[in-house]
Amino acid sequence: MKKSIFAAAILLSVIAANAQNKIPFKFRLLPKHTYTVEGFTNIDSRINTLGQGNAMPKGGQAQKFENKGNVTMSYTIATGAPDAKGTFPFIITVNSFLSKNTINGKEQPGPQNNPVKGARSQGTITADGKMHTETITFVTADEKTTKAIVNMLNKFGDQIQFPARAMRVGESFTQDKPFNMANGGKNVDIKTTVTYTLKGIQGNLAFFNTKEVIVTNINAQKGGRKADVKTSGTGKGTMVYDIANGFAVSKTDNLTTQMNMTMGTMNMDINAVAAVSYKAKINAN
Repeated sequence: MKKSIFAAAILLSVIAANAQNKIPFKFRLLPKHTYTVEGFTNIDSRINTLGQGNAMPKGGQAQKFENKGNVTMSYTIATGAPDAKGTFPFIITVNSFLSKNTINGKEQPGPQNNPVKGARSQGTITADGKMHTETITFVTADEKTTKAIVNMLNKFGDQIQFPARAMRVGESFTQDKPFNMANGGKNVDIKTTVTYTLKGIQGNLAFFNTKEVIVTNINAQKGGRKADVKTSGTGKGTMVYDIANGFAVSKTDNLTTQMNMTMGTMNMDINAVAAVSYKAKINAN
């Protein structure tokens, strides 16, 4: 009964907001729901390297590589009933993970054991939408990989931070995602800025266009050699958002990036084009 009242309240607020041409948005995972997500990534990169002495296999000769990779992944998020404080459990299960990589047209061998397929994580989601991963299990994974994925999962609820104000068609908001990491002599500064523009509303679905800017600066010292990496990139995409469920049911991004890396006497330029997309199905349990 409470669940029906909650759903009805959300729909009524959507209808009322539509009448005023303004909609409140908030990304969230709901209790007692199942989210099935399929993701696709295709990357096409061209790499030019130039070095001196022992920095390059051919001693000072420039080399060119073309690298193509694609990843297909599906996973399920299942949430349980909330407690008195509004906190509820979640389980994320990776159903499939397929990857392919070629260099200069030659397919590269992958790992003998898929480190991601079958992965399973469990934790809780608080009433304000914060995720806390408590356990994570892989078929095969090292400690570094496990920590990285736990960190990614804990930030899942922060991936889209809508403004507190309601929005009308034509309005935009910008989300900055700065990140800094100092580890093992490395200092990594990453800044991603995404601008979302509400282009239209049809029933329970809101349609957004996105623009993205990426800037990365890495300074490292290893083995007496200094390494500098600078990356810049831009992208455009779309997002379809389910208003009542508070979740993006589809998203596309087309990114173009340029990277320059200097390590000792070696210099590398990388130009890459990436197409990233996902689609999701939502079912109440």
